[in-house]
Amino acid sequence: MLSDDWVCPRCGVSRDEFIHESEAPGEDAARPEIILIPMIRALTVGLWKVLGNGSQAVTRDIGRELARNVETDPEDPLGSVARFFLDNGLAGSVEARENVLEVKNCMFYGLCSGLEDDGVLISTCPYTNTAAVVLEEVNGSRYKIKKLPGEYGHVIELSAVSKK
Repeated sequence: MLSDDWVCPRCGVSRDEFIHESEAPGEDAARPEIILIPMIRALTVGLWKVLGNGSQAVTRDIGRELARNVETDPEDPLGSVARFFLDNGLAGSVEARENVLEVKNCMFYGLCSGLEDDGVLISTCPYTNTAAVVLEEVNGSRYKIKKLPGEYGHVIELSAVSKK
């Protein structure tokens, strides 16, 4: 048994803050994204403050990781990305047209909007990074990401800029 004044030497959490198994959260427990989204936002803002546009090299790796899970149809690479996000319940709708994605009811909308309010470019968006990586793999070109005006949701244009 731990003493009443015990504190975890690694994280500083006291004994009283641990959840006993009989008090473990049930189905109504908070979802992990409630913690993960603010953490991602803080890390992204910090990265942007330090590296500015140079942080795009790091945030593109988000797309690289996610693209590993996309079953890419070479005839419809953006459609493959749209299906991946829809199949995983991360958006209400994702329309893919040539080099444009239109995302509505996005799980990350609050995160991306907050980042934009902080001056961070849309290049941190998981949809844009994943789409850019999938297009790069299929077409062999690097892609620039641009947010287009839209009435609702995000409209994202991906333009080929150079061969890899």
